[in-house]
Formats: sequence, C-alpha cells, structure tokens
Amino acid sequence: MLKILRLSHRLCQVCHGSRSAVQRRLFLSEAYRCEDAWNRRLETPLLQNLDQMKIFIELEQRYNDVGKASAVDIDIFVNSITDNTYLNEVLKLLYNLRHSPETTNTLKSTHHAVIRYLLQHDCIEELHEVLDDRLNYGIFPDNFDSNLLMDYFIKKQDYASAAKIATLTMLQEDATHPITNALCVYACHKYLENPDDWKKPEEPVDTSKEEKKIRVKYLRNPFFDDHFDLTDPRDRVGKTLSFQGKHRKDALGRTCQLRGLILYKKYEDVTKLVADWLEKMQDNIVYEEVFELISKDNSGLQDQDSEKYQPVAAQLAALKERPNLKDSLIQAMEDVITSTVNEHVEKDISEQHQKYLDWVSVRTSVLEEQKQEVNREKRITVIKKMKNELQRREQLLTFFDKEEQIELRIEKMQERERKEQERVRAIPKSAPKLRAIAAARTKISSDVKSK
Repeated sequence: MLKILRLSHRLCQVCHGSRSAVQRRLFLSEAYRCEDAWNRRLETPLLQNLDQMKIFIELEQRYNDVGKASAVDIDIFVNSITDNTYLNEVLKLLYNLRHSPETTNTLKSTHHAVIRYLLQHDCIEELHEVLDDRLNYGIFPDNFDSNLLMDYFIKKQDYASAAKIATLTMLQEDATHPITNALCVYACHKYLENPDDWKKPEEPVDTSKEEKKIRVKYLRNPFFDDHFDLTDPRDRVGKTLSFQGKHRKDALGRTCQLRGLILYKKYEDVTKLVADWLEKMQDNIVYEEVFELISKDNSGLQDQDSEKYQPVAAQLAALKERPNLKDSLIQAMEDVITSTVNEHVEKDISEQHQKYLDWVSVRTSVLEEQKQEVNREKRITVIKKMKNELQRREQLLTFFDKEEQIELRIEKMQERERKEQERVRAIPKSAPKLRAIAAARTKISSDVKSK
C-alpha cells in the first residue's frame, strides 16, 4: 500500500511538471525581452555621467520660457533613468512635449523607453493612464511593446490589463504581427471569463450649482466615431476580437469574429457574415464552444437589444446545426500562441537588437543637428546685433550729410500727426473727451513728479 501511494505521488509530480512546462511554452521567454541588449544603451557615451535632475530643470525652464520642449533631449532623459524616483518628471516632460510643436519629432526610442520604465517599476496605473491618454502624452506602443505588455499581464493573470493593451492594437488598426494577433485574441478571451475586472468608466458629473453661459459662433452636432470614442469595455473587446479574427483565415479567426461582432452589437454584420459562411462552407466553420460563450455574454441584454438580437439567434441556430469543431477553444488559442512564437521569436529578437543599435545612431545624429541649429541661431543673433550697431554708427557719421533728408522726414511725420489730430477733432463731441484725457495725463505727470 505504501509503495502504491509513493508511486501515485510521483505520478502527480510528473503530471504537474508537464503542465507547468506547457504553460511556460505558451508565453514569451526571457530572451524575448532583450534585457541585456536594452541595458547596453547605458554604456553609450551620450547616456553616461548625466545629471538627470539638472536636465529636467533645464527642460522645464525652457518649456516655460519659450513653450518648446526638445524631443531629443527628452529622449536622452527617459533613456538614461533607471530608478523609480523620476516618475513624475517623466510624465511632466511627456505632457510638455505633447503640447509643443516638437511633438512631431518624438523619437521612436522615447515610446519604448517610457513603456519599459513604467513596466520595470510596476507603475501599472500610470502606464494605463499614459497609453489611454494619447492626446496628452502621445505614447504609442509598437508590436514588440504590445507583446511585452500582454505577456507580462497574462503571466500575472491580470487579463483585464492585457485586454486593454489588446484594444490599443485595434485602435491603431494594426494586425500585421502574428504574435500580437495571437496574444490579443487570447487576452480578450481570458478577460471575458471575468469581465467585472474592467468596468466602463463613470461619466463625470458636474456638481457645480453655478450656471455658466458662454457665447459661441455655432453649436457642434454630437458626433460618435465608433472607434476612438468607444469607452465600454464590452464594445472595445468585441471590436478587437472581430478585428483580429477577421485577419485570421481559420476557424479560430471566424470564432473570434463571430463572438466579437455580437459583443459589439453589430447584429446586421453578424447575420450577413453567418449567411456567407453557411453558403460557402459545410463543416468546421467555428468552434462549437463559442455558442455557449455567446449565450453567457448576452445573458444581460436589455429588451431593446434582445429584439435586435432575434435574427442573430436564428442564424446561430442554423450555424449550430453544422458539424463544427468540438475541440477546446482555449487550447486552440494556446496552440496558436506556441506555434506562432516558435516561428517568429528569433526574427523579432534579431530585429529588436538592430532597432536598439539604430536608435543610438539616430539619437546621436539628431542631437548633432540640434547643436548645429543652436549654433546657427546664435550666429544669426550676433550678426543682427552687428548690423544694428553698424546702422547706428552710420547715422552718427552721416548725420550732417543727410541733415536735409532727416528734416524732410520729420516734417512729413509732423504733417501726418497734424492730419490725424484734425480727423479726431472732427468727430462729434470729441473735444470734451480730449480735454479730459489731457487733464488726466497732466495729473498723472504731476503725481509722478511729486513722488
């Protein structure tokens, strides 16, 4: 009996170990993060021996003085910091840069450095704030950044945060990267298992009792773009599933597209899509599990939406009668992630290493161009001062030669002033006002002299 118990315990350990190995293979490895290559940026001469606080103060002062923030200087700042004491400074500089003309010159390395910095120090709330408020911060993750973020949140089982990153790829309308596509689909699917983790933000309520009236030239009609204006997590996740699923030409893609469109309440599109599938395909159209998931997603529909959903329900019933795939949907997603990562991971790592090298070169060349521009502006300022000084000296040296011309010019100015005074006096009831102004000037002048 004791031998049997020991043997069963060993078998449980082996099974648990195999499941852990499979789980690890689903996600990105540590090598994908390219930590060593990323940290080598600190060895470049441009990022060594910097006083970050001094740089921040100079950048802040320059923005306050001229309303301009240097994109390359901010890039140097965010790439050089490593500890979490500069969080507020990073957010402030990003805000200043976004609200200055230099925002168009933001370097690609700035986006990556900010995302890395916030993720490294687990500033998740600030990370979501920066990525969601693109208008005020202007940080846009690329495919590699999105993969890092989704992998990080999925491993922590923070599927709501992973789904938020997935929706950003939809907003940017980017479905070109296979790993990003697979992770987006997985993140949205896992989030929908517990959608209460990400709720719709409450609309701000104006509690002020004072009524303010502002005169405007015209009233704008309300406009909803059905894309960037989406705030309901259900709509954003649904549109993401539909968008990413549309770019997959397999049963998994069709399944995601079907579930996403229904979540997104695009019922007319669903009926057309299902009718097209029923006409062109006979079997293995979608995963059978999706019908139960759709029923769960729509359990809380309101009466108005329920009426619109009836034609969709009829189409789903017809689709359900077809011989669909009975395999596990989540297992299919995990298999896609595994195969996609194995196929593209080496290419992604190689390209990211090259990007790090290119960013160093770009940063150096842009900084050199900025130095040349500053020197050019200084030379122009010096030349203008020299020209003004030469003109002043010329007037002194040629005064007697041009005395008649100067007198004629003075006479013309006096004549213009006389005509202007006559025009003012011709205005009805202008004389009392002019006398009042003259008296006020005399009084002010006497008060100043007495002081």
